[in-house]
Amino acid sequence: MTIQDVLTIKSKGEVCAECSDPPAEIDQVDIYREFFTQPELYQRIHIHIVGIRAKDPTDTTAGLKANGFFGVSMLAPNYRSRFAKASASISVDTYGSDTGSADYFDIGKHKFVELKSNPLPTWDAKALVISKKGTDNTQGLKLTVLNGSTELFEVDLPSTEFPEIGDTTWKEYVYTPPEDARFAKGVEFVYKLRITDCAEKLVSKETLASFLADTQTISYSEEVIVGESEKDNALLQCWRHKKTAKKAVLWFLGRNDCFMHPHAAKPLFLDQGYDLYLLNYSCDGMCRKRGWLDDSLFNSHNYTGDFNIYIPQIEGAIKIIRSSATYDQTVGYAHSTGGPVLINYLMKKGDAEFDSFIFNSPFLDWGADAVGSELFEVVLEHLNAPLALKLLSNDSTLGAKETPKEVKEKLGGEPLKYLNSDIRMSAWSCKLWSQYYFDFRSRNLYDVPMTVGFATGVTAVHNELLKWQSEKKFVTLKPFMCITSRADDTLTAAETLKRIDIIGPGRCEFELRHNAHDVFLSEHKEDVDMALALIKAWMSNNGFA
Repeated sequence: MTIQDVLTIKSKGEVCAECSDPPAEIDQVDIYREFFTQPELYQRIHIHIVGIRAKDPTDTTAGLKANGFFGVSMLAPNYRSRFAKASASISVDTYGSDTGSADYFDIGKHKFVELKSNPLPTWDAKALVISKKGTDNTQGLKLTVLNGSTELFEVDLPSTEFPEIGDTTWKEYVYTPPEDARFAKGVEFVYKLRITDCAEKLVSKETLASFLADTQTISYSEEVIVGESEKDNALLQCWRHKKTAKKAVLWFLGRNDCFMHPHAAKPLFLDQGYDLYLLNYSCDGMCRKRGWLDDSLFNSHNYTGDFNIYIPQIEGAIKIIRSSATYDQTVGYAHSTGGPVLINYLMKKGDAEFDSFIFNSPFLDWGADAVGSELFEVVLEHLNAPLALKLLSNDSTLGAKETPKEVKEKLGGEPLKYLNSDIRMSAWSCKLWSQYYFDFRSRNLYDVPMTVGFATGVTAVHNELLKWQSEKKFVTLKPFMCITSRADDTLTAAETLKRIDIIGPGRCEFELRHNAHDVFLSEHKEDVDMALALIKAWMSNNGFA
């Protein structure tokens, strides 16, 4: 199949850029409808867990108690106890008469990771929960420190002590467990809060909609790269300067991703003279919006189980780019799964079409959060996953979630259905939507299971990359940067930075502190601004600004 066979350029009259509110199906459930249609009723509670420290810095016996053999509690001062495991995790819950949260829509909950074998654990981690405004609705916040399932102590912060909405400074709280506390001795628990208004987004619907339109200086269009069937179609979003540009960037989306980044694309690329091309490869991004998927659970699915399916789509995108102008420089930008999509192309076709690359938390290794558990991560990485997965159909789903029974009860026993499948609303996605607007038809507001086809395809790219490493080959000798974050809740930053070394020697690596998996979609504007500044500095230093 040649590129001419798969390429069709659609006219501007067929642009599908309008933004849409969440699906009508969810209006049947009061808690969903209210969350999406009345954001002014809600507040975002930003939590920064500092950690547990000795109340008296000179007290060498201060620390959490841990369960030893047969559940006997023991103290673990100075890490001297060989068998004591003073591990701790923290769960956060809003409470009150009407917090806007429920077991089936837990926007008011978060659990921080477990820190192991440390009597004085320091998280230095941030998270977000959402609740209804008003002390009559949200009466407070509970922070529970746990050793496994054992409660070490609980902090109850009444909402009357919350910081003011909109205060840009962090309010610090210090809690000291009582002296007779069973599981803690001589310690204090330190955390901070900020509160923002859900009526105010970092990227609004209006901001995104205006970016998906022509301006005085930029022409916007959407161009379709046609596959063998509709489910294999891809869409290229194009932002071209009306005065001929000399530079271009080809943007590769992550899994279950879409363009919702005007705050990053404008200063990073358009304002620096780049024409921007964004590839919605098959089943991802705007493909569902275009009507090319008939099942809501097949978002980001790979029907072939092979990332080579994306190569003609990339070649189609490059053909469109080359037909637009003669560019002096072309940058490849990839986030998350966009990483292996681009890298697979480079391993198979070479890097001649690009001059440099920017990787934003590329998916180069399975992380426990990405697959749902550490056990599944081990299976995928070490137990010949491609062979095991081939025993299943590529269309098989891994960990599909049914409509919660509480929602079914509200719907007369029927599931909540969207595009022919049961759906369960995702608290993670909805928290993101509360800060960065996106069209639900382009990015999911519901849980999307991983499919065998996707897992097989991405694992094959990972294995091929490791083979290149064993053969001491590089994917590219051109300059590139990788930016990631220790707070990545999907991948493990240390593993990402280890694997990025395989790509080539011309690398520059940045590890941020509190940014999200997509560093441009972080909870706080200052963290996003820092990521943008670092990338712009790298571009300038390497002649790409």
